Amino acid sequence: MKSPIAGSRSHIFADRHMPGVEVLIRRARWLALLGAAWLCAGGAQAEPSGDAQTKDTSASPAKTSRPENGYWSVGKPRWFLSTKSDVGLYLKPYFSAGYGMPHWIWAGVDVNAISTSEVGQVYAGVRAASPVFDLAFGFRKTYSYGKPFLEPRASFSSDQVGDAGGPNARYWAWEAEAVGFIPLPSSAIMLDFIAVGVLDAPSDRYLYEESYRLVIGDSSYIIGRAATVARLLREDALKVGLLYEWLVGTGRDQNVFRMGPAAALQLTDHLEAVGTVSVVLHSPDSLGIFLGSYGLAGLRYRWATGERAPELPWRGTMIP
Repeated sequence: MKSPIAGSRSHIFADRHMPGVEVLIRRARWLALLGAAWLCAGGAQAEPSGDAQTKDTSASPAKTSRPENGYWSVGKPRWFLSTKSDVGLYLKPYFSAGYGMPHWIWAGVDVNAISTSEVGQVYAGVRAASPVFDLAFGFRKTYSYGKPFLEPRASFSSDQVGDAGGPNARYWAWEAEAVGFIPLPSSAIMLDFIAVGVLDAPSDRYLYEESYRLVIGDSSYIIGRAATVARLLREDALKVGLLYEWLVGTGRDQNVFRMGPAAALQLTDHLEAVGTVSVVLHSPDSLGIFLGSYGLAGLRYRWATGERAPELPWRGTMIP
């Protein structure tokens, strides 16, 4: 999400067919190739010996037969179709297709959608992923269920956003993300950089950006995230930590800073419970917990073609 120049919003919003968008699309095609260099190497490192394969596929695997880096770290690179869909306070079907080891080291395409009581969204893009580095670029269409484009003002309350008059906002945006993980003994540090560019909002209006829960006054903005994570329980099944968020370059007089707890509990090789809430500590607006915070809570199910032991979401051996 590139840092905009204050005052450039009218020019950028006015042209829906910017030459820059075509350049971004061409560059996005190369993102899928960024994972190729590590796919073969990662696959060779993750591929178990013949003895290990025999142990993993035995009728009653012993605790020592568990893959050191988890279920998805074992296998051969291949063409695949996979899912990591969520059900909770929202519904998020999420599908990927590509080459590599799904949910571990791979490159390909992502297609997903999300629906909550407030918003619906569809997304398509490309991704190159590994356990320590992840790159993605795509486009999303957002359908707000109850918030219009907003008359500019210095500060907004939750009522001024949620009860504003006018048709519900509909808009396209591009999104680029780079995520890095620094593993440490029984812990890790996560660094996340996200750039967003809204393509077709009216040039004389502000926008409540449903994806990241803030009001923007420019066509593009940047999210910086960091998290310190502790890994607990057997096979590091429980991960808990603090999430820090900086939302900058929004075309407003002040930036937004949020912070809050985050946790993930791996229940089985295929099912995970995830949750986080990041509350506002600094903002030009007073949107309250409901509109100003970023959060999620639900169950996440992973599956892929060609995996060794597929399981339905309600089945599988408990890990913790």
